[in-house]
Amino acid sequence: MEKEYVLLSEQGLHARPATNFVRFCSSLPFSVYLIYKEFKADAKSIMAVMSIGLSKDSVFKIRVESDNPDHLKQVDQYLKENHLV
Repeated sequence: MEKEYVLLSEQGLHARPATNFVRFCSSLPFSVYLIYKEFKADAKSIMAVMSIGLSKDSVFKIRVESDNPDHLKQVDQYLKENHLV
């Protein structure tokens, strides 16, 4: 399952929010990927997430390797609560 987003954060996905996002994703019992253009990053890897270099207004997708719609909702809620999307 996946969903498309637009990054709203003025600073983009820089070090601190990226680290917090990776920590959150690492706590989940399913795989999460951040997809931007032709790049697919493991959202549980800080190096992978930082290497994508998302800036404000970047259009990206979150993909969860799960058939449970609540799993995508968890990530969606995190992004919204942290004012990233």
